[in-house]
Amino acid sequence: MSVRRHLRYRFDNLMSRGVLAQILLLAIVTALLVVITAVAVFAFGEAPISGDEPESFGVMVWKSLMHAMDAGTLGNDSTSSWTFVTIMLFVTLGGIFVLSALIGVLNNGVGQLLDSLRRGRSVVIEKNHTVILGWTPKIHTLLSELVEANKNVRNACVVVLATRDKVAMDSDADETTGKARLRVVTRTGNPMSVDDLELVSLATSRAVIVLAPEVNVDGSPMAAHESDTVVLKTLLALAKISPKHKLHVVAEIFDPRSERVARMVAGEHAALILATPLISRLLVQTGRQSGLSSVYTELLDFAGNEIYVRSEPKLAGSTFRDAVHRYGSSSLIGVLTLEGVTLVPPPFNRIFEPGDRVIAISEDDDTLVLDGSPPNFDETELVARRPTHVPQPDRTLVLGTGPRLGNVLRELDTYCAPGSEAVVVGEIEVVLPVLANIKLRLQTGDLTDRTLLDSLDVTSFDHVLALSETVGRTQEMADARTMVTLLHLRDLERIADKRVPITSEILDIGNRDLASISEADDFIVSNTLVSLMVSQVAENPNLVSVFEELFSSEGYEIYLKPVGDYVREGRHTFGVVTEAALRRGEIAIGYRLAALSSDQKAAFGVVINPSKRASIALTTTDKIIVLAES
Repeated sequence: MSVRRHLRYRFDNLMSRGVLAQILLLAIVTALLVVITAVAVFAFGEAPISGDEPESFGVMVWKSLMHAMDAGTLGNDSTSSWTFVTIMLFVTLGGIFVLSALIGVLNNGVGQLLDSLRRGRSVVIEKNHTVILGWTPKIHTLLSELVEANKNVRNACVVVLATRDKVAMDSDADETTGKARLRVVTRTGNPMSVDDLELVSLATSRAVIVLAPEVNVDGSPMAAHESDTVVLKTLLALAKISPKHKLHVVAEIFDPRSERVARMVAGEHAALILATPLISRLLVQTGRQSGLSSVYTELLDFAGNEIYVRSEPKLAGSTFRDAVHRYGSSSLIGVLTLEGVTLVPPPFNRIFEPGDRVIAISEDDDTLVLDGSPPNFDETELVARRPTHVPQPDRTLVLGTGPRLGNVLRELDTYCAPGSEAVVVGEIEVVLPVLANIKLRLQTGDLTDRTLLDSLDVTSFDHVLALSETVGRTQEMADARTMVTLLHLRDLERIADKRVPITSEILDIGNRDLASISEADDFIVSNTLVSLMVSQVAENPNLVSVFEELFSSEGYEIYLKPVGDYVREGRHTFGVVTEAALRRGEIAIGYRLAALSSDQKAAFGVVINPSKRASIALTTTDKIIVLAES
């Protein structure tokens, strides 16, 4: 290897070490230039005379440095010899070169620093903050809910780590949170990288939310198993960087088959939100009970009433049934035992034991107080229990062969009577599952095609479910196609002068107002509901088991039942309605007024957790919202 190539290699290595190495090299060049100049002046005997003696070598070094730093210093050498002036001109030209290079190095270094700050690569120094890993359309709802949840918390902070540009994330976050007190700190990095996770101070966080990606780099929808793969790798990185029991992890998963592996990686205490089964179940439940989507939204968001878990020692020795009436401004729905068992609800005659915590719906945690008593009423206000309704076979039209179709059909089968029928229509040829109670029939076609919809005889069905078809298109386009389909369906109903309950899936909350023009009975804004549940669980780990009980197809579920099953038409206090529900083995948590069922500002007539002292005028068309087994 030649000396020249060897020196070039060493020089390249030095330059690659960064700004400090480059500045050090320029300082060495400057020192050599100044010393060589001073030596040359003395070698040629051109040292200026100061008094009777030539100036010292040190003074000459200083003057050489001044000539190197300031070209104007040459103007003071007009009385010196041409040899001295030439030497000083040499050092001045060298200084101009070094100074120019220094300015370039500093400019590049400052640019790199600003770029580093722009990309967000510094370590976050926060405590009790919420960490969000990933950036998906759900994050806007998530941030909005965290703003509401932390509006009374001082120095509340959310840290977001995602592969997006920091400036873009900051802009979107500011637009979402507005002037809220919640601080949103963003960092650019890969949530699957252990090194990048070090940026967000996981060890001092209060919750870590792992969002499942929904689109690929090219903007196309990501398959459920690929999205779950990203989540699983992120959970592995979290397990590597911090012991599992120290982190409150909330992870979103699409494919139920990924749950077992995710649980093994994240630990038993992690909250795993199974998005696809959850939305499928809510779609089916809402499709059979108009107004249920508003009930779920009210329970899951941080505005209005939420579910709280807290201790109440004064209830020790009381039965659950008696405790229900002792909460006048809250709705008791369950118990979390000292052993960690969630009962929603427990047997009504179960006695509260020391260490039990109540699970209740309340406006805030400080309103969850014992401020009620059993109601005074006339027995004639109540309606005698009627014979149990025997489910009859029905017909359901399912529009859309999207990724949720299989889960939706299996959920639908659990609610339908034997001999029921479902017609599935969509643009993709799919293999339908074999069901116990429903006979399935598949038809392919474009759901926005009016000719196809005309041929279906829509008004002959008992229920219509419209699912988003996201394969090969954006969420915006999927929502647009859903809205066009709904408009056609309503026109068909107008022509036939017959209404059919229609429940549709909307992906983006921003499209809900537009979709309401089509007058669908209910909308399930799937991304929003998942975000709401994630934010609730992130703020309160105890809600994981509560939601698992509420949203399970087994045990107690939320139903909207006719007022006539509980009380007579007229004015009653909600305490009386509560007593009527308890006698049926159910828990009343609210009501829905039919007169307001189309008023979005009035939550479509849904009222959750009214005061038990409130007097309500109820008609036979209104509904009571209850927790019941069927």
